[in-house]
Amino acid sequence: MAEFEFPLLLASEVLSMLPAPALTRAAALLLRRLGHEHPRLFRALAAEPAIVIGIMPIDLPHRFLLRFGGGAMTLTAVAAFQETPSATVKGRFAALIALLEGRLDSDAAFFSREITVTGNTAAIVILRNALERDAVDLFATTSALFGPLAPVARRVAFSLERRLTAARRRAALRHEALHAARREPSPLVARCERLERDMQSFRGRLVRIEAMARRRGQSETAA
Repeated sequence: MAEFEFPLLLASEVLSMLPAPALTRAAALLLRRLGHEHPRLFRALAAEPAIVIGIMPIDLPHRFLLRFGGGAMTLTAVAAFQETPSATVKGRFAALIALLEGRLDSDAAFFSREITVTGNTAAIVILRNALERDAVDLFATTSALFGPLAPVARRVAFSLERRLTAARRRAALRHEALHAARREPSPLVARCERLERDMQSFRGRLVRIEAMARRRGQSETAA
């Protein structure tokens, strides 16, 4: 796995297991680090009017509220939105991360419905434009939180990601094999099989009739 790749399976497992308060505390540490690495990005967003964006990964149990404008940026993990966000971004976790890091073209993602946006789309445009001017490497920033152990943390993360990927692949193959064994033939296939059996039965009858006719003919000739 290349160094720039994001360990999606590992991150998904961790995010799914952690409770919302723990995720909120971790998000605060991450935002603080991002603020040091991308001061221009944070200044640009702080200069905007107050905006609340709801982030909905459809394959994770949590929802997130991102607040920026008019003050410090915050990211809060919640089970469900208790307030109506200015706008909502919905999609698979992988697509949301790729969008955040600039690896996914936002316009193409919106038109293909890989990402769905509702509410005040101007708020999403503000965030997108700011991110396009100052690209974020989320995994590099996350691993940097481990300080001198960051290289070790990255190697461990990539190793776990490879194991999770292999385990998912094995599980998918077993699932496919199990269902293939149990899968009933389609009605068309079943009908063709019945017709083939009937044809074989007819052939057997014809062979017997022909044999009887030959024997009868031989008997009449002998007589």
